[in-house]
Amino acid sequence: SIGPSTAQTARAILQLPLIAMSKTLGILALQGAFEEHEASFRHLPEELLKFITITQVRTVQELDKCDALVIPGGESTTIKIIAGTDNFMDILRAYIHGGKGSDGVERPPRPAWGTCAGCILLSDNVTNGAGGGGGLVGKFGQESATKRCKYGEQVGGLAISTCRNFFGRQIESFEAPVTSEDPSSVADPAGRKAFSEFPAVFIRAPAILEVGAGVRVLARMKHPSTNEDAAVAAASDRVLVTCFHPELVQDYRIHQYFVEHFVLKSTSNGLN
Repeated sequence: SIGPSTAQTARAILQLPLIAMSKTLGILALQGAFEEHEASFRHLPEELLKFITITQVRTVQELDKCDALVIPGGESTTIKIIAGTDNFMDILRAYIHGGKGSDGVERPPRPAWGTCAGCILLSDNVTNGAGGGGGLVGKFGQESATKRCKYGEQVGGLAISTCRNFFGRQIESFEAPVTSEDPSSVADPAGRKAFSEFPAVFIRAPAILEVGAGVRVLARMKHPSTNEDAAVAAASDRVLVTCFHPELVQDYRIHQYFVEHFVLKSTSNGLN
């Protein structure tokens, strides 16, 4: 199920400002589930797709041309290793925070969505699970000390603290529905609708331990084994993160939410 009907989507598009038309949506294709993300976006209504161009991004020149970006699930360290072979990480930081592109042109911050590994890369602060990776860490604010990655810091962009491998290793991956009733998202009914009872796939998944000013929690879930509650999706006006993999299920509500409320509503100054 996609959510709003095709007719509703068409009416919503007609209400968008002219500047929102013809956006280029890039999917970082260095590693991870980029093909699955593209396939999910292409399941959206034609009335929505005709206003965006979807492209895979492998070079800084391709990144410069994007109006919004998806950083897919995969392995955050591997993405940093591949991106670190040139100045890609520097240009990516400029893309998220605002700054000069590979062509030297100064650009404002632009919308981005990170899933799983992408969530880690877009978090302002990243910690490890108990024992340096894996297992539920207990109460929020008691996470283990950050272990510095020798391949560099994350990109950042969203004021959250994220714990790697919060739910454990690969063998402890699972599926569970999420809820979208967090008080911080009450002013975002579209977000609540997109995430409500979403069938989430968690693979070596992180969790969001803390959120800062200007960030709303869009989804929470209870671990099916421990019943422990965790925040697993959050957003600001410009950056969206999910700890799980929406691209791996046949439910495209979150992809549609990102296009309608981040990609097409972004304005010339890079904000919604």
